[in-house]
Amino acid sequence: MEQEKFEQNIQRVSAWMDENDAGAMGVVVAEMLQLPHESDSDRDRIWAGIRSIVGMLPNSPIKRGRGSSLSAEQEAVLSGIQNDITAGLLNLFNSPLMSVLLRKHGKSGGDLWANAEEYAEHESARIVGDLKKRLKDGIWDGTREGLNTQTFPQTEVSEEE
Repeated sequence: MEQEKFEQNIQRVSAWMDENDAGAMGVVVAEMLQLPHESDSDRDRIWAGIRSIVGMLPNSPIKRGRGSSLSAEQEAVLSGIQNDITAGLLNLFNSPLMSVLLRKHGKSGGDLWANAEEYAEHESARIVGDLKKRLKDGIWDGTREGLNTQTFPQTEVSEEE
């Protein structure tokens, strides 16, 4: 693996670990990020180990397919926000009566959610999708602090006489 690609991957994982809890594996991954990487074969072996461990974690920063256009820091912030949203929605769903009040969208049949996890995963993904749109549209800067200073476009209200 080339040095530049390796450093991009390491930066992405480091940013993710700054925003997310890797549990007991956090120490292992942090140490692996510090291993010496002089040659392409060293980088290949180190990255394979990191990918193997981090890939087991929930909401892992290592994805298959085409890479994201977002920076490593933005991806990490969105991942952390999604974890927070999911935890909050699990609590909401499990509170009295909510499991029989919350329904799927009409296009999805309008049925009740099967369980708290299904509800929380769907809704947190929807909210993160909206945050990505806000980021693309320049409404949000991609930081947690920026959530408090979003600038939504103002629509003009015409007065009728």
